[in-house]
Amino acid sequence: MMTNTKQNNHSDESDESTHSNEINNNTSDEIEKIKKQSDSYFKQLQYLQADFENYRKQVSKEFENQSKFGKHEMVRSLIEIYEDLQRILENANTEDSSLKGIQLVIKNIEAMFEEQSVELIDSVGSIFDPNLHEAVDYTKNSDFEDNVIISEIQSGYKIHGQVLRPSKVNVCNNKVDTNGVNVNE
Repeated sequence: MMTNTKQNNHSDESDESTHSNEINNNTSDEIEKIKKQSDSYFKQLQYLQADFENYRKQVSKEFENQSKFGKHEMVRSLIEIYEDLQRILENANTEDSSLKGIQLVIKNIEAMFEEQSVELIDSVGSIFDPNLHEAVDYTKNSDFEDNVIISEIQSGYKIHGQVLRPSKVNVCNNKVDTNGVNVNE
């Protein structure tokens, strides 16, 4: 009986050892699964953080652009008023006392233009650039080379380097026939 008991003990120990190994294997498998899942979650978190940072930068840039270029309509309206005041000044009687007030308003508008990076587009004497100029007339003139701007009908403006309103110009084109039709076309 003793041998039987030894066998049972040995069998019990063997069962416990097998059971212990199974638990260890199951535990290490579970730990490995948890590690993989944790790594996966960590990678997702890193991607989300990067996406959020890119989104934050994009929103910040859009906000900056809105503040920079969102003023276009207001500045366009102010340009019209500015030019009207200049025409009044050019055509007014020099003895009119209200001219000093108009001159002061013009200087204030010019200061605001400078502060807001609004600048006049130089046109007369330069080569026609369709990005900056709008050709409203072509004139044959042997004193100028082709595509040189002879005169400006309406001034153009840029804000922060972007065209706000193109200059309306008269361009020299010596290849115009007598009917005013461009021979090059």
